[in-house]
Amino acid sequence: MPRQTKSLKQKIYEARLKLHDLEEEYATQMYLETMPDYDPMYTYCYSTSNRPIPYPMQSVDAWVRAIIKHMAGRRRGHGGGTTKAIVLTIPHGLTESGVEGWLEHITPKLRKRATNRRK
Repeated sequence: MPRQTKSLKQKIYEARLKLHDLEEEYATQMYLETMPDYDPMYTYCYSTSNRPIPYPMQSVDAWVRAIIKHMAGRRRGHGGGTTKAIVLTIPHGLTESGVEGWLEHITPKLRKRATNRRK
């Protein structure tokens, strides 16, 4: 049976999606580093978190993802709690086929998260 190989365009598109995922992860981590490891009285403030982050890297989506991770990492009664929230950021400048490709890329991830949360 012949092996199916992906076209060069498909490989480039998948690499761009992976790059988008990595950029999201990096931006989220930058905001997460602005939040304290321990401070029960800490209040989340977008403008305060933005101070050490350069303007082109500032993102509300990344900040919200960081809050979700930060609160999930803290215990109840210490400013934390469990959450099932997910923040999706749609890449800029997608064509119609690009939107379909992105949906195909993200759907298995969402399905995996949803089935893991049920247990």
